[in-house]
Amino acid sequence: MNLLTFLGTGNYQTACYMWNGEEYITKFAPLASCRFLRPEKLTVFLTEKSRTHFEDLCKDMPAGVEVCPVEVPTGKNEAELWQIFEIIADHVPPQSEAAFDITHGLRSFPLVALLAAAFLRSGLGVRLRAVFYGAYDVGEPHESIPDVRRVAMFDLTPMLSLLEWSAAADRLVQTGDARDLGKLLREQRKTLAEQAQGDPTALEQVGRLANLGGALVGISQALNLIRPYDALTQCAGLAGRTELARPLLESTPATKPYLHLLENVQRTFAPLGLQDADQPHNAWQALHKQRQMIAWYVEREHWAQAVTLAREWLVSWVMAHLQRFDFTNRAVRERIEGSINEEAYTFKTCHQNKQPFEPLFLAPVPQLESALALWNTLADLRNDLDHAGMRQAPRQAKDLIEQIQCIAMQMEALPIGEQP
Repeated sequence: MNLLTFLGTGNYQTACYMWNGEEYITKFAPLASCRFLRPEKLTVFLTEKSRTHFEDLCKDMPAGVEVCPVEVPTGKNEAELWQIFEIIADHVPPQSEAAFDITHGLRSFPLVALLAAAFLRSGLGVRLRAVFYGAYDVGEPHESIPDVRRVAMFDLTPMLSLLEWSAAADRLVQTGDARDLGKLLREQRKTLAEQAQGDPTALEQVGRLANLGGALVGISQALNLIRPYDALTQCAGLAGRTELARPLLESTPATKPYLHLLENVQRTFAPLGLQDADQPHNAWQALHKQRQMIAWYVEREHWAQAVTLAREWLVSWVMAHLQRFDFTNRAVRERIEGSINEEAYTFKTCHQNKQPFEPLFLAPVPQLESALALWNTLADLRNDLDHAGMRQAPRQAKDLIEQIQCIAMQMEALPIGEQP
């Protein structure tokens, strides 16, 4: 394991550093970290002016630890801060194991190191053993050694999860994808289950947290794979799962960031909720919600999902106006889809020849001509997308997006009736 640390130009004082029941007296926190973590290598980032401290540190270095000094700039401007980050990253191979001691160094160094540690863990798969910080300023006098403080060594690794929560929140806001939030909750569940030590009441609470995390993952998967009924049902149950998990969310520090995201989660998913979404008595309401889902896809730039659902929604919409509310009955659906294709083709031909259009089987459907024109546009658009533009003169991405946005607006004008 490689332990990475910094040295500055401060007047370092001897202290008794403490961690996990161990103590080590030294004026250099990284030496205490070497004692606690027993790394094979210590990489010391230092400036030209801090080399004197490095020489003192090496005098007390435990045997068997390879010491690697690496000179870095002082971080006097943004370019130098990025340079420091690059130097740190260059000394930590992907998939390796590393730890940081950020106790010493110039004021900007601990922050850069903490952000670098987060990047290395999430971006390069580095196994982060610890991020140690010796809180010298809040240490207490040693009871038996004059002028020496007892200083707790804190592992800040759990705090890196704030950056993960931040990334998960950004993904939710930008794309509506809550899988990262769900993953963070489910990972915390493992830790809490170990702490529960078989306590049935505690394990029940932990299970509720796992259910909430699973629900967020399930909703995102259903939306990504265009499972509208599954998504509607799971969105409807999300608030209940959240309330069941709330006591544990409020009492567990590592999950409190989720509480601050509740409003965003509710705003993202609550409008799509509908219990028993696939039942005939909810047919019209399901059409309302699915149309909202199409707008949801468009708003978050899930263009292919929007087109696929819009095309199927139009079939269901026609079925409903023909008083057929069994939207998932394949035989009925295929028969009505065939009628839509026939009459859409007839409508298109009549329009091109400037002849009046007389509907047959679909005569009871309101605003039929608008719906058939929309069907023709959707059919061509879906073929272009599904076949990855493998056709002569495929549309440009910008034009496809504009047309999808236009289709979503046109769908809003189609009337939806009352419950059957």
